[in-house]
Amino acid sequence: MESQDGPSDMLSDSYFVPPPLEVATMRQQIPPMMTEISELRSRLKELEGRFSRYRSATSPLRRVPPEILGEIFHIAMGPAAINFETKRNLTAILLVCKKWRDAAYLTGKLWGCIVLRLPRTRQMSYEKISNWMGRSKGFRKTLKIEYDPDRCDCEEMEVCKLAASWLVEFLVVGRPIHRLEILSLAPRCFQELMDSVKAEVDGHDLAKSSWNQLQELKLDFEALEAIAPENFETGGEDVSQSAFRHIPPLSSLILFLPFYRSLRGEPPSSWTHIHLPPTSLQTLTAFHLDCRWDSPQIFVLLQHCQSLQTLYLSLHDTSWTWKPENVNVPSLSGDPGCIILPNLRTLAIGGCTVQTADKLARHLRVPRLLNLQAAQSPKTTDHSAISKALIALSPIWVQRTTIRGSLTLEDTQCSTISAKELTDLLSRFGDAAHFATSFGFNAKDFLELQKLDDAVRLLPSLKHLKITHIKADFDLESFFQYIECRRLVQSSDEGQADRLKTLTLSGHPGLDHGQVNQLARAYRESSYPKLLEESFGIVVNFLPMGSPVYT
Repeated sequence: MESQDGPSDMLSDSYFVPPPLEVATMRQQIPPMMTEISELRSRLKELEGRFSRYRSATSPLRRVPPEILGEIFHIAMGPAAINFETKRNLTAILLVCKKWRDAAYLTGKLWGCIVLRLPRTRQMSYEKISNWMGRSKGFRKTLKIEYDPDRCDCEEMEVCKLAASWLVEFLVVGRPIHRLEILSLAPRCFQELMDSVKAEVDGHDLAKSSWNQLQELKLDFEALEAIAPENFETGGEDVSQSAFRHIPPLSSLILFLPFYRSLRGEPPSSWTHIHLPPTSLQTLTAFHLDCRWDSPQIFVLLQHCQSLQTLYLSLHDTSWTWKPENVNVPSLSGDPGCIILPNLRTLAIGGCTVQTADKLARHLRVPRLLNLQAAQSPKTTDHSAISKALIALSPIWVQRTTIRGSLTLEDTQCSTISAKELTDLLSRFGDAAHFATSFGFNAKDFLELQKLDDAVRLLPSLKHLKITHIKADFDLESFFQYIECRRLVQSSDEGQADRLKTLTLSGHPGLDHGQVNQLARAYRESSYPKLLEESFGIVVNFLPMGSPVYT
């Protein structure tokens, strides 16, 4: 059968040698075919281009508002602050097209937080950082400075590199920033910066200066053995000589003071303490102090913090050898002999020892405390130390007998607490609505104690129970039985029904793959999670890979 194009095509599709006449005919037809192919390819390319443009023009993505695009960019960039050395991802977004660039410039959250590493090898200017921060518009602005004191020869130079003119100008007359963080800070460099800021402020209206509008400050001083507390003040209790004297009124202050060890191995004298201006402390609503000096600086500062709502104290290795009568804090030596923080709602104590708790309980009163977080000292060998510390701390909340908000007990050393001690401890916090702990305990022993005839439901007001850092051999079945048993145990609040609604269990972050699978298998094989939700309305969140204690 011949093809529609004639016998030539039939011959070309076979292995027969065509006659000379057919060969001549075929050769004549090849050039027109090549021309037609070229024209069709051009036509196809044109159609594909038009198709691509039409599809792009009608794509739903083209109608995405710039505000949504900006949110996508913000999520893609992640929560970490942007620094000038690693801004390539943001630059790539700006170079895609004009619409993307406009959307990025419209999204103030992308530009509100920046990290600078000082001293810098590349030149920086006031205009560059001011323009960057200006794009954040009305969003909160945060400036983080990662300082390398080893590269600063301020003792040999007239001006410290931290006190660079462009930085001082930006802090005083630039766009107001909400939060300033300086990490790895040397006291001498901080002093230079504060003196330069003060000199710049003196030439402007203090009330209108950007420095006076700062709300949050974080200072993390370098931990060098040769740094002594005396580096922070040079005039006894004269605040006018303190390195902190130019700090403006703040709403939040985070202060990490360096671990002190003198060159001769001697501890700092018990009377040494830092001096922050009372005007900077009186407006604080959040204060985080990490200090290991054996001195009364905690109470020297807290006497001015009457507006404080959140207080975090990290007091590892503090010896508490000083006496209140030797401290210039009138409320300690007077009546009632303690400092009262009337607005404090949340108290967190790191390195909580019995000695620390006892000292705080003697000199601190928090009548409206709602939330208590306590982290056991990593050097403690007494497994019952956290229980003893909380008992010693109880006078702090004065007229109340317990905490009404949340109770968090943290331990990072995989310590355990006996079922009896845990039961006795929780019985003291009957009004807590949230309880979280990373301490290990024997779930079966804990269950047996709740089944005793005289047992009373622990934490009757509890709504959310969170157990973290669970090991692979944790008895999930016994713990689930305890949750079920809560419904049957008599309550101490006049027969009130159990209020527990959420149970969160998470594995220890250090579990290996096999241990994670073991824990996950025990959870899957248990029928209790479904039973607890269907029968009692308790939602069980299980995270075998682990999660942090604090939410």
